[in-house]
Amino acid sequence: MYDPLVNAPPGPHDAPGASYWQLHTQAEFPQCADAPEDVDFAIIGGGYTGLNAARTLAENGHSVAVFEANNLAWGCSSRNAGFVMKSTGRLGLSAWAKRFGEDVAKGIAQEHGLGLRLIEKTIEECPEHCQRQSGGYLKVAHKLASVTPLQQQYDSLRQFEQPVEWLDNSALSQVIDSPQAHAALRFTDCFAVNPLLLAAATARRAAKAGAQLVEHCPVTSAASLGKKGVYLETAKGNVRARKLLVCSNGYTSQQLLPKLASRSLPVLSSIITTPPLSQEQADSIRLSPEYAIMDTRILKYYFRLLPDNRLLFGGRGAIQGKNAEDPVFAKRLLKAMHQTFPQLKDITQWDHFWSGWVSVSLDDYPRVGKFSDNIYASMGYCGAGVSFSALAGQRLAECAMGAALPKLPYYQSQLKPFPLPKFRRLAQWFYYHYGRLLD
Repeated sequence: MYDPLVNAPPGPHDAPGASYWQLHTQAEFPQCADAPEDVDFAIIGGGYTGLNAARTLAENGHSVAVFEANNLAWGCSSRNAGFVMKSTGRLGLSAWAKRFGEDVAKGIAQEHGLGLRLIEKTIEECPEHCQRQSGGYLKVAHKLASVTPLQQQYDSLRQFEQPVEWLDNSALSQVIDSPQAHAALRFTDCFAVNPLLLAAATARRAAKAGAQLVEHCPVTSAASLGKKGVYLETAKGNVRARKLLVCSNGYTSQQLLPKLASRSLPVLSSIITTPPLSQEQADSIRLSPEYAIMDTRILKYYFRLLPDNRLLFGGRGAIQGKNAEDPVFAKRLLKAMHQTFPQLKDITQWDHFWSGWVSVSLDDYPRVGKFSDNIYASMGYCGAGVSFSALAGQRLAECAMGAALPKLPYYQSQLKPFPLPKFRRLAQWFYYHYGRLLD
């Protein structure tokens, strides 16, 4: 599998194993364009961020082209679990308040809410409504020791007037039957979707606004020419643009943009799905398909029941891309699923197994804005980017057009470089072992 820290920008045939969504969804993407020779704005990456940036720029009358190395949305936009949450990065609102003050935390909450509304607007334009499941997002205490910290988070969220409910053990047992579910927060305005349908609807909006979407066209070289803009070499010819927006997030190649890519750690998140559960199996775990669920581990597991009664179960994957499709990581997820739902121990095989790269920042939150002369970037979502990526794409486009962004940490600085970036993967290995001990 393509590895951003090792490989050159991916070619049009470098796609990893297909996700469940890609195999089971008839998604209608718009007809794609040829690569232009000259454009106002060039965008690398045809996922949620890049497509929303393209829509915003085109709606404001600019010529814009999105360059996607493979099919549109071939990265995490078609490989995530479809959790639409009011968050990004790894900081909760109380952590934002401690670092930057309550006013900043309130501003962050407002931005997250705006991202959610942008997703909802796109869903309204999707005939299938992106297969939305609207029961809410559950953050579940996986052990008794996690209940008190979760209760404290609930109290903090109520102070910020967030729509969240507390489910004690008795209430939670009506929603999920698991020995690793002791209490939960229910975020009532969050939901789950089919991420590929969401990507297709986003692409249609961008194309309708006038954006040129160019598939199977990796950018192999990018250089700023100062006042002359940027010069790109692509698989379909050379391109000049006034400005470049890098929207490839965890898929950004170290070889293409080393100074930018060294500020991110690409981390694999892996997912399995079971065969469709029988009615008896589904009843035994008491899990409604309306909920998106994640636990409180440091190395988190997340799961949801899909519309066809398959259980989707995800967590950490391999460290290197060359090992991404090794069945050992699917077996680990299957074992974790059995620990979460012992009732399903008779399920010994998975129907689908896939992985995708998420971008982890050094200080736990993303950055959106200008990186260098004529080059703008958005990355570092830390695996929580479905809703924020819609907003990030819009904000990045606004910044590239010269607009002032909200005075929030997302937009006021660049990603911090990793110290000793060549050893990022070694540090990740130690962190995984540390997390397993604490979990």
